[in-house]
Amino acid sequence: MRSLRSRAVLAGITALGTIGLASGAAFAAPASGGTEHSSFPAMGAVFECSAPTGDITATSGTVDMVDHWNVDARGVFHETGTVHTSGVTLLGSNGDRYTVSGASWFGGKVSAAGAPLVFTDTEHWVLHDVTSGGNVKVQIVSHWSPGSSFTWDKGTCSAPEG
Repeated sequence: MRSLRSRAVLAGITALGTIGLASGAAFAAPASGGTEHSSFPAMGAVFECSAPTGDITATSGTVDMVDHWNVDARGVFHETGTVHTSGVTLLGSNGDRYTVSGASWFGGKVSAAGAPLVFTDTEHWVLHDVTSGGNVKVQIVSHWSPGSSFTWDKGTCSAPEG
């Protein structure tokens, strides 16, 4: 599972600028836009959670991502994407088994000159403890625009890096 929070805030803005300047050179899709669907195994992805739960690791399942981009008439590059899971099971550090529901969304835009204009990332995942009941959450919203940024984090876990 990819951490879109880290992608959006730390790398996404730079990547969008590079892609916007390349006008499609980084992708096989036309410069005016495209959509990419990808899937990868979730096994080994770790949700870092605070006590008393501890870290929760994916043992099976798939992560699916849809990434869409286009260039408007003014040359502004726009990107948006979603991430969701299929059949993911997890194991807590205490031996409890978990399932996951939720999704991530990110979106942003870069000027025709490659200057980042705005980028937002949301992560909302619920890890359901099927062994003893209860759940823990990832609830993060990050936003960046010139001269302003914030991260709102109300969860007890963070999404896997990757």
